[in-house]
Amino acid sequence: MPKMTIASVLWFLFMSLSTLFLAMSSAVTAAAHFETWPQLQVCDVYSALIFSMFSSIFSLLALSFSLNSAPGRPLTLLTIAVCTFLLAVTALAQLAGHVSETANLPAFGAALMMSLRALGVALLPPRGDRSGLKEASASLGFALVVACVWWIALPDGAPMALTLSLVLSWPFLIDGINAFADKVFHRAALASGARELRQEAFTRIAHARDIIIDRAAVMSGPDLMVTNVMAFNNEPKTLLAVAASAESGSSHPVAAALRQLAAQWQVDLKRPDRFEPTPGLGVVALLGGQTVVIGTTSLLQRLKIDSFTADAIARSLEADGKTVLRVAVAGRVVGVLGLEGTLRQDAGVAGMALRSEGLVPWLYSGESLKTREALAGMLGLEPFDDPAPGETAMQAGSRFTSASGASALVLTLSQDRSSLELYDAGAVARGDGTGEPVPIAVSNTDDIGAFPALKGLAMRRNLLAVHARRVLTSFWLLGGICGALAVAPLSAAPLLFTLNLGILWAFARFSVADTLRRTNKFT
Repeated sequence: MPKMTIASVLWFLFMSLSTLFLAMSSAVTAAAHFETWPQLQVCDVYSALIFSMFSSIFSLLALSFSLNSAPGRPLTLLTIAVCTFLLAVTALAQLAGHVSETANLPAFGAALMMSLRALGVALLPPRGDRSGLKEASASLGFALVVACVWWIALPDGAPMALTLSLVLSWPFLIDGINAFADKVFHRAALASGARELRQEAFTRIAHARDIIIDRAAVMSGPDLMVTNVMAFNNEPKTLLAVAASAESGSSHPVAAALRQLAAQWQVDLKRPDRFEPTPGLGVVALLGGQTVVIGTTSLLQRLKIDSFTADAIARSLEADGKTVLRVAVAGRVVGVLGLEGTLRQDAGVAGMALRSEGLVPWLYSGESLKTREALAGMLGLEPFDDPAPGETAMQAGSRFTSASGASALVLTLSQDRSSLELYDAGAVARGDGTGEPVPIAVSNTDDIGAFPALKGLAMRRNLLAVHARRVLTSFWLLGGICGALAVAPLSAAPLLFTLNLGILWAFARFSVADTLRRTNKFT
């Protein structure tokens, strides 16, 4: 049994009080029409208004627990404004002495709207796919037109027509339409290989059109292997000894690969007198009184070291997708090192699957353009252009989103290398949240194949929402028309609300069986 929290206890208390005053307002409103229950007229003609106001206040207190939720705030605030308007209509009518059988109906309708909104937010927390302002504005505009028509034809019936058409057509659940779907699709996501999913994951994945894949996510491990040791004037062992000694104090995968090959070749290493790493470019070390530079052509250019000869040799290695480092001693290039890692066998298949789901996959790597193009070509990905030195995949994704205006996803390997993490680069670019960015999805392994399945689930979940929204909108439109013609009572609003819940449950429930069958292919 779920543990009761203080917030849930307070919500239940406020909703109970709201329901109590709503029932009393309903009784007083009915008494005005049927001339019964005179004992409830505690404040004479103002009693229904007072009961409705108390009911609305307690519903607002219950809603206060959800007002901090940005996705549900727009529709909730508009609902509060409309309910205040309906209460004001009743108050002005009472003050003006316009007493009729339906004079209390707007106040009762306001209390009913607030109660249903509070209940809807609790049952179906808004997801942010749709704010509901468009549908709610259409409902309000329709109700005002109906009230004007009735005012011309039958002035005493205008408040009733306004209330009925507004309450029966109000989209209480429009911004929470995916709540049921998220629950059942979450099971399918777990079956497809996801371990963790944030509430907004499906929405952000569905809206994304690009995914930036960090190079580490497509490699089978962190280890690199030195495949080429090309010395210009010295023996390869001498070049390896210089490079491995300069990197001997580093924990970078390149340094580990150099030390491993040095051990195989039985090359003695020395400790550098000074070691200065330059993220994304290489290292500068002082070894035996001479400056040793190991890195990219950009680093050599920054230090004004001519690397023309090395660049000509490096291009052929980069065309094979290898990482190429230039080695310079005392301001002169003395050789070139070529390194490569092992690509995951499923990375290319995952790239094709991502494309089939409507995503453009980009490979992010800090290598040279030739190397990036070669690796991307092997995997069927797009090479990410012009990475900044030392830039992370997340920073590149944020820059990509800011430049293109389209939200992108970023897929990286976790720090412990046990799983893959998916981030929303758009949220990082907008500065949503504080502190370190939080992944919207985490896989239970380092298998990249789980993420095409997530994109497919997100798209099917969105399609489900579109169909459900069309059905619910049709019911709201029908309810508004019935209210405008005064052929449906205000008591039909809770019935319509319950019917909407049943429709959403049915859509989610009966669609997930096919979804789970689809995702079995990925497990």
